[in-house]
Amino acid sequence: MEKLEACIKWLRENDGFIDERVEFKHTTNTGISAHVKDSVATDQPLIRVPENLLITNEKAQEAFQLGTEVINTDHPNSLLQLYVAKLKFEEDAGSFFKPYIDLLPLQLEQPYFWDANDLQLLKGTDIYLVMKQHLPKLLQEWTSLLQKLKIAPSDDLAELHAPDADLFDYLQKCPPEGPKVSWTSFSSYVWAAGIFASRAFPKIALTNRCLSINEAFLYPIVDLLNHNNDTKVKWYSENGQMCFVTQETLKSGNELFNNYGNKSNEDLLLSYGFVQDNNQYEDSRLTLRLDEQLLSEAVLHGVALSDERVADNCVQFKLTKKCLLPENLVQLFAYLHKLKSEEAINLRNTLEGSDGLHSILMQKVEFFRNRSKIDASNKRRRTLRKYFDSQRKMFQAVVESLQKRQKEIVKSNSPFMTSFKTIYKSDKKFANSLLLVFGVTKFDDLIIKDCTRDALLLWIVRIANKESYPRKMEFEVPQFIYDTFQEVSSTIAVERNDVVEMMPFYKKMFPSLAEKIPEVFSEGNWGIRQFIVADTVLDRLVWTRKLTQEPFFIKKHPMAL
Repeated sequence: MEKLEACIKWLRENDGFIDERVEFKHTTNTGISAHVKDSVATDQPLIRVPENLLITNEKAQEAFQLGTEVINTDHPNSLLQLYVAKLKFEEDAGSFFKPYIDLLPLQLEQPYFWDANDLQLLKGTDIYLVMKQHLPKLLQEWTSLLQKLKIAPSDDLAELHAPDADLFDYLQKCPPEGPKVSWTSFSSYVWAAGIFASRAFPKIALTNRCLSINEAFLYPIVDLLNHNNDTKVKWYSENGQMCFVTQETLKSGNELFNNYGNKSNEDLLLSYGFVQDNNQYEDSRLTLRLDEQLLSEAVLHGVALSDERVADNCVQFKLTKKCLLPENLVQLFAYLHKLKSEEAINLRNTLEGSDGLHSILMQKVEFFRNRSKIDASNKRRRTLRKYFDSQRKMFQAVVESLQKRQKEIVKSNSPFMTSFKTIYKSDKKFANSLLLVFGVTKFDDLIIKDCTRDALLLWIVRIANKESYPRKMEFEVPQFIYDTFQEVSSTIAVERNDVVEMMPFYKKMFPSLAEKIPEVFSEGNWGIRQFIVADTVLDRLVWTRKLTQEPFFIKKHPMAL
């Protein structure tokens, strides 16, 4: 509380203003928070901070004696972050900003600063991947900046930049709150980057003269306000002061919130170290590593991936509550399940691809379901469990959206689909024969006994022989199945491996079936080559619905991109 009071006193002594109705408190659970002692419903600023109390790039330029020279780095705030690290960690700094800098906590709740056990729980998540990619960028940014400023680092650069360097391990061994941390250490720079992630404001709110839209500044006192999505606030510069206005009507005792932008729980956890219950801005990402050439070919076939392709061999799809299932994600999985014989994305590979996508999404659901069972014995673990549970709910919602979409596709494309269950009921002679072949009395028995594929092969060859039966079949045979068999039969080159693979099935069925049920299995050609052809036809035409295990013969039908 002493540091908080000193900072407030510093603000007021330098012509700053805090409305008398606003009261700052410090508690163990929530840290520093602001509450109103009386009702608030006004457009007048509750807090005003003179611009000379703001920590900006201009002050960093002055501190490093750069004049008007601009140090170009990949990040517009790198110089300012280094300046804040200098203010915090340089011994006897005696800075004008000391009351504010002293209030900045050394221990940050962002996952970068977690211990190994808690960090381990994030492995397998996109948050962990983001952090693993971000730390080397921070290291390069910091190294380049020190070189340009001709400042010697206190760390061994060769060790930090070694190919096998573990930067997480470095931060655990050299935490910012450790003894005698140098302002020229990488640890202090990561700390400063964490401060900016959780506290910085966009400089565009202060002035149009910005290095980039991402340039930021530190806004003392106002940055103590806790964040809340959807809270309506205004920040603006007026008469040399940066003003904060809440547009919410508050009653006595209500917390005064700020809003840094509507953020997902991943953003909140990475930047602030907390998550929100029932966050309507929650999102997830599905990251896929695929062959570079395959991705390029998918684009050539009309799958739009320009925004999702984060590397030559990697695509990343953002899943939001407003768009749970991006269309190009469905199209990509259709392409991934496209057979060589298929020229484009069609109904069959779209349905097959949706099943493939369903399997990956369910893996995500199970992953987060298992992670959300962690022991929540402390605040950090409780936060993690909330995050894992919110991600599980997100992926479950995506799964449900995919299932709904698949049902809509099946319904709208029913003229191009023929159910094997319908065939079974229509072809009574064949259905009766399966009692002797597999011991089944109804269609569902095929699924229970796991002999659906064998039955499909037998029926496809039966259809190929339809002209050989003395009597016309008592049901209408889908012509596209017969035509596909003839097409495959005329083009396929049967190899020895094909025969070896099919031989166990064939020996199990023939010649016994021809002898026992000649009216079905002896007319026409029932040689092993026919079943090798039928196996290819099955792959080209049949999709098995995951939910019911019911096979469908699907006519070639393009899907619009």
